[in-house]
Amino acid sequence: MENIKNNINNLTNLWTIASKPFNGFATDHLISCCQINNAEWPNRIWTTQQLSVDIIQSIKEISENSNANLRFVNFENLEVNNTTLIESLGFKLTSSLPGMSLKLNQYFPQSTRINLKMVTNKAEAKKWSSIFKEAFGYLISAETVLKSMDKIKYYIIYDKKTVIGTIILHQNNNIAGIHSLGVLPDMRGKGYAKEIMHFILNEALKQGATLATLQASSIAKKMYENLGFKIDFTMNNYKLKTQ
Repeated sequence: MENIKNNINNLTNLWTIASKPFNGFATDHLISCCQINNAEWPNRIWTTQQLSVDIIQSIKEISENSNANLRFVNFENLEVNNTTLIESLGFKLTSSLPGMSLKLNQYFPQSTRINLKMVTNKAEAKKWSSIFKEAFGYLISAETVLKSMDKIKYYIIYDKKTVIGTIILHQNNNIAGIHSLGVLPDMRGKGYAKEIMHFILNEALKQGATLATLQASSIAKKMYENLGFKIDFTMNNYKLKTQ
């Protein structure tokens, strides 16, 4: 349970930090929401309370009144599935991602062909945003990167001078959240993703992290399992049926 809590806290903290410079974070004792108008990310709404019809209906009402195309994120234990209930109340499931974690207690073999450059200025923020869009197909704006890079570590990945992709290392306390690992289409199938993970996990260890967390795509899930990550929960993403 502690790994689940740490994973969710790291992810929602990432969303919160990204949206706060735009006055886009709101929360009460039931529901939290991060949104940036005219942006594709983070734009998420969630609850950490036990799901109920009333909570889902409140989330639906907030989503309907938002201009940000909010996505409702529901974090579920592996033995629980609320999709039928949620979809009956006006939402449609768009994706399911396993939440995974790995205890960090040893360094990984590190490649010498890649290096990671942390974003520190406006030009690099624009470059990171452009690379991310090419890798993932949607946009995290340069403005969002620029306004949050003092608290979130955005990296551009290179093989010598050739751009490979992007990654985020977001550490709060001793938890290292790994996000936005994207390899450019032309660079896929060359073993870069595993090398990038070794590099970023070693970096997290150097910074004192004892646990790494992430949410895996179906394509990357097997690689993470081979690295030792375990599945702790499921993150289901929903949109309004009217969107």
